[in-house]
Amino acid sequence: MNILIIDDDEQFLYLLNELINKYGFIGHTATNGMSALKVMTENKIDLIITDAIMPDTPIMSFICTLKKNYPTIPLILISGLPDNPLISNALILGADEFIPKPIDTGSLFKAINKYNKAA
Repeated sequence: MNILIIDDDEQFLYLLNELINKYGFIGHTATNGMSALKVMTENKIDLIITDAIMPDTPIMSFICTLKKNYPTIPLILISGLPDNPLISNALILGADEFIPKPIDTGSLFKAINKYNKAA
């Protein structure tokens, strides 16, 4: 399963990618929405994990773009601000799951495995 991880925090991105790879998945990374779309044109992505709040990527328009161009790819939203209204709006708009930061790995892999079985 190819998983695209998007986060502007490069250290977090590296650590999450290492964890994803350790569990036998293939991780791809991007630090913003534009580079994520480039990764998606170059690879078959099965699941997206993205930070909800990134400086140069408005999450609402990014979700619209993803759902328009890749409607079948599940989207897991992560954020350190779980009470932000942006989260509930993103879920309404098409994000499939929300996992708060700091990430509980059990919750993360439960969600990943749910979509891995659906693929």
